[in-house]
Amino acid sequence: MDARVHTAITEDPLALEPAYAFLSDPAAGAVVVFAGTVRNHAEGRSVAGLTYEAYIGQAQARLEELAREVCDTWPSVRALWMTHRIGALAVGEPSVIVGVSSDHRPAAFEAARSGIDTLKATVPIWKQEHWSDGSSHWPGTD
Repeated sequence: MDARVHTAITEDPLALEPAYAFLSDPAAGAVVVFAGTVRNHAEGRSVAGLTYEAYIGQAQARLEELAREVCDTWPSVRALWMTHRIGALAVGEPSVIVGVSSDHRPAAFEAARSGIDTLKATVPIWKQEHWSDGSSHWPGTD
């Protein structure tokens, strides 16, 4: 893997600017950055916020493994950024940022899409939804 890679599970607020700066590369013809944000609704209910929890060591190890998989699958990837926030987040805050710079547009879009989809499916991070009525719910525990 020749690409520059940044992966992190963090309690710190996420920002797009550091990701974009890391991904910038004069040889890249495309930079794709995806930010997943806390929305104000889920399952037809009003959401006040989310709490994310993770097995930090396992989540970080899986994130690093996923980064290698993405770079191996798309060899034209020049840089890859994958961060996920844990802790309490308010509506509108970014919870995850995945970004890719690549020689060409198709690989950047495909790698970014695969990265976020696989992250959500395989990295041990769980979210608790806090409803506006004061109740809460862990999706997937029904």
